[in-house]
Amino acid sequence: MVKKIITKVINVISIIAITISVLILLSVVLTKSGSVPNILGYSVFRVMSGSMEPAITIDSLIVVKKTEASQIMPGDIISFYSQDPALDGAVNTHRVVSAEEDQGSWHFITKGDANQLEDKYLTSETDLIGKVIFVSHTLGVIVHLLSNPLIFIPLIVLPLFIILLLNLIKTVRYTKGLLREEEEAAVREAIEEIRKQQEAQKKPAEKPDEKSDNKSDNKSAEKSDNKSDNKSAEKSDKIPEAKPDEKPYKKTEVKSDKKPAVKPEEN
Repeated sequence: MVKKIITKVINVISIIAITISVLILLSVVLTKSGSVPNILGYSVFRVMSGSMEPAITIDSLIVVKKTEASQIMPGDIISFYSQDPALDGAVNTHRVVSAEEDQGSWHFITKGDANQLEDKYLTSETDLIGKVIFVSHTLGVIVHLLSNPLIFIPLIVLPLFIILLLNLIKTVRYTKGLLREEEEAAVREAIEEIRKQQEAQKKPAEKPDEKSDNKSDNKSAEKSDNKSDNKSAEKSDKIPEAKPDEKPYKKTEVKSDKKPAVKPEEN
């Protein structure tokens, strides 16, 4: 039970990690040159300097949401392409001191919380990337560690490879099991079909035998009946004959001497 739970957790983690990796890869590949990769309007950065301390420390991970310039207010922390030659167009993250609209175009004055002075160069609407909506120092440290190949390969790549390999083996075994079951089912069907054909062939062969048996039975019955009829006929045809010494039986009449009485005449 525990092994199954651990396996499911590992599978879920691997699926999440693979999904995130694929999304990041797609965002990088599909992003135009000179633009920041984003997924559904969200970009992720790791802060490299301490200009925003203590609000955002070094190595913190920040999530930036693409936001319209008109929705940016003073006090918001934004990420933008810096016009400072020293930064050479790199992404900078500072707090908005003021926002001004000039002929339908917005400009922002920004300043780092740890800096004494405001930024020399204004941030235009076209340089705006978005507004910072999430900050995590812990995640930033983890990302920083994982960016090291000596840590990333044994902790992420190798376990993911092992999980994928195990899942591939499991899938192959499952597929083989399905194929074996299908083959066994096909063999069973073929055997059943052959058995039905054999039974169908036996039935017509048995019927003539039954007819012949019936005929023989009928013939034997007829013979016995004929024999019995002949015997009875022979018995009835036989009449006992009279022996020569024996006289034929004659019918005798008994004569009486008595005369019939005469009735007296009536006057």
